[in-house]
Amino acid sequence: MILTVLLLAAVQPAAPSVENEVVENEIVVIGRRLNSISAMVGKDQKGRFTCSLDKSSGNINLDKRLCKTTVRCIRDGAADDGAIKSCVDAEKPKLMAKLRRELQRSQP
Repeated sequence: MILTVLLLAAVQPAAPSVENEVVENEIVVIGRRLNSISAMVGKDQKGRFTCSLDKSSGNINLDKRLCKTTVRCIRDGAADDGAIKSCVDAEKPKLMAKLRRELQRSQP
């Protein structure tokens, strides 16, 4: 009987930690913000791409990655707004996954 209880306890998934819950809540909030951000890309006098965002996601590293992703989409051939948006939207899950890993590592 005791062995059965121990075996059942071993296969039960652990309750999510408070830290994981905090990270997931932060991810949801930042993800909502991310979906409302517009990136403006141009070129400077030397032909280098420039990027600015109309607002911040609340995470500077994510903001930088969003600009890099937008520029990469344009370099890869996305020419009109719809193509650029589709390209960036396809990359957003990867951006959020990286942010999730960073936030989890930063938890005490």
